[in-house]
Amino acid sequence: MEDWISIHANLLSGLAAIVTLLLAFVSPLFKHGVPGMRKAAAPALVPATPVAAIQPLTAMAKGPASIAVMPFDSLSADASDAYLADGLTCELISALNRAGQLQIAPRSDCFTLRGTPLTTAEIGQRLGVRYVVTGNVRRGGECMRVIAEFSETASGRALWTKTYDRELKDILAVQEDIAGSVAAALGGEAYRAEVINLPADTSSLDAWSLTQRARHDYMTGHGPAAISAALVLAQQAAQLDPDYALAQALVASLTMDLVSTAAAADPPAARQAARRAIERAQARAGDQSEILMYAGRVWVELGERVKSIEALRRGTQISPFDFMEWGFLARSLAFGSQADAEEAAAITQRIISIAPDHPCVWTWQLFEGIAMMNLERYPIARNLLERVTVTTPGFARGWMSLGCARGACGDHAGAAAAAAQAVTINSGLTPARFAEYVAVMAGDPATTGRLVTGFVQAGLLDG
Repeated sequence: MEDWISIHANLLSGLAAIVTLLLAFVSPLFKHGVPGMRKAAAPALVPATPVAAIQPLTAMAKGPASIAVMPFDSLSADASDAYLADGLTCELISALNRAGQLQIAPRSDCFTLRGTPLTTAEIGQRLGVRYVVTGNVRRGGECMRVIAEFSETASGRALWTKTYDRELKDILAVQEDIAGSVAAALGGEAYRAEVINLPADTSSLDAWSLTQRARHDYMTGHGPAAISAALVLAQQAAQLDPDYALAQALVASLTMDLVSTAAAADPPAARQAARRAIERAQARAGDQSEILMYAGRVWVELGERVKSIEALRRGTQISPFDFMEWGFLARSLAFGSQADAEEAAAITQRIISIAPDHPCVWTWQLFEGIAMMNLERYPIARNLLERVTVTTPGFARGWMSLGCARGACGDHAGAAAAAAQAVTINSGLTPARFAEYVAVMAGDPATTGRLVTGFVQAGLLDG
């Protein structure tokens, strides 16, 4: 099960940081002859942020005007139209984030509260925000009605409510109008002008729709079949608009998910396609934390951990409240040196302590378990990974990781049982294929050895 893609941003680093980010990610592309770009020197490596600097979401309320854009409800008769509401929500978050004058609650945390019977004041307390945007979308043929409401959390009072009756092709203009109205309410006309004059990620409604469908299906589907279906949509979007960064990033991430789940028909060709796609995404929007998060996920799976860590460190600086960004940074560190693994464990322990009820806790426990195996603290790793398989029993790599930890603890029968359970879920993910995955992620024989020694000891792999 390769999902939990909740991506969000909080661009607070200013113009100088934006320029640095662009130089960092555009420069590797010149050797490929990307048209219309001029060469620039790469910046210094991004320094590690102290783990203590990871702040709970409620700390947002102490800074600049903070806002949560809650998932818009889909009121359409056709359930497949849900992507329109989700896509509109994500575009609003992205537009407000890129302007950089507000603190925006991460998308995953807003989506976590979908369907919960919370008042505006309770949302404000949970997310640490002063304002909330809510709304709904109803589609009828080629027409739609969007209702948006902007409220103050302290009083629960609605500051404005707006209704848009438009053709479906105008959905991006509606997003721009709502974002501009929020900006005008909080920052005046100058800020509104900044928001509405941001360059559009794509001018193709078809590319946008396909990308939003792919992202929605990826978040709600499970296993290689769902990944493949979402990939087809993302590839179609990228063909319609090759410069649409989100479409390219999704192509790269979904392609590598097929490789890592042993479901890619031609792994070498898939890796090349993923590399091209993520390079293009970063060249187009290397200053957006959403793209940086995808880049961090993809680069480590391509065996380039340094690039992965660089992208994710920049993402955490842009979005310091985004625990998903921090979590994937921990994953890339967990497969590194033992010093990196210590940092990975510290990150996961910190974010779990801040958000123990977050739906992604199981992923952070997985990454901490990998770090603990790298540190040869196998009993701790086993306990963490046991929790992962209880919470998410359909995740094959969780079972494989647990098998490695059990074997390293001397439970050879338990290791074999865990590996067998993983193969039952995903027949292509054998212990040998899992070891190949680990070797690519680690890029170091000693680290790989520490991570798969349990299978060697249990006789499931050659030493």
